[in-house]
Amino acid sequence: MNKEQVKKLFKKYVNNTCTDKEKQVLERYLESFQQKDLNLKDLDFDERIKEKIWADVLSKTSQKKKVFRFPFRRLYKYAAVFICLVSLTYWFLAREKNNQSQDIVVVEQAIILKTGNNKEVVINTSDPQVLYKNGKVIGTHDGESINYSNNETETVLTFNEIKIPNGRTFKLTLSDGTAVHLNAGTTMKYPVTFIQGKQREVYLDGEAYFEVAKDSKHPFIVNANNMGVKVLGTHFNVNTYNDLNPYTVLAEGSVTVYNLELKSGNESQKTIIPGQKASLTNKNIQVEEVDINEYLDWKEGMLIFNNERFLNILAKIERKYNVTIKNEYLELNNLNFKGSFENETIIDLLNTFKVSAGFNYTIIDNEIVISKP
Repeated sequence: MNKEQVKKLFKKYVNNTCTDKEKQVLERYLESFQQKDLNLKDLDFDERIKEKIWADVLSKTSQKKKVFRFPFRRLYKYAAVFICLVSLTYWFLAREKNNQSQDIVVVEQAIILKTGNNKEVVINTSDPQVLYKNGKVIGTHDGESINYSNNETETVLTFNEIKIPNGRTFKLTLSDGTAVHLNAGTTMKYPVTFIQGKQREVYLDGEAYFEVAKDSKHPFIVNANNMGVKVLGTHFNVNTYNDLNPYTVLAEGSVTVYNLELKSGNESQKTIIPGQKASLTNKNIQVEEVDINEYLDWKEGMLIFNNERFLNILAKIERKYNVTIKNEYLELNNLNFKGSFENETIIDLLNTFKVSAGFNYTIIDNEIVISKP
């Protein structure tokens, strides 16, 4: 039998749906384990099977005298099954202990707000707090968001800068009511108050989803490395994690995307519609049709890979879980993988990739090290 057939047979055994013939097959399989020519570790049985095996071991070990009522052949089979059950249980417990030792401790980092006068404010409380400038209230924060909405106390353009560490996301509401959802590992520079008669302009390094308040007299501009995104009011995502190829994906309305280094030319700017992605590639703006959900689901805490290089996947995992990963299995870097994760722990995710990508990993001093099997 191959590995999948054995797992299915054990599952039927747990559910008490094995026929007499299947039970005999299972007994023969377990007898063969005594020959040490089978690797039961590769079967990766689930928790229910482990509990069933352990319960059977306990029940059968309490029948010491009854064992001798079996015929010799039956006794031999029982002995084989018993030995294998004990061996399996020992391995399950050892694996469980090993998995516990593989837990990685992640220390949550604080979100830092740098004000226009270079003062740093740590955003780490769930209680509402007031932000002041020159004795005047300019906004509030609660540890998960900052709100500058309806702030009219500023008459001079003053920039703040917020830094979101790995493992965190954050929401920022600007003075005009524009909502900005900031992804992990992102820094954004923005005005405390947008000034009448001037463009609404912010500077992004990382990834953010913008819900821009409509204002036909004051265009909203996102400066993302060498790429500019200009709108009057719409919803879109901007990503600059890969410095060489920043891009924007449009959810609704329309935006103009352009190369900040070029002033003219057909390739220097493009206007895109919902469902399109515009990338700055080799100084030109390239447009393509995409499934926008793959680019926006990060706002809901999801992690989606659609035919992505392993090297890029590791970078996403490091940002989302605030971990450090060292890959010693370099052959994997240029391989592409698909996957979707939501509430999984970092260990769950690694174990899933371990099966599909075929690697081993260890945790050393809070660093995940990937190695060749």
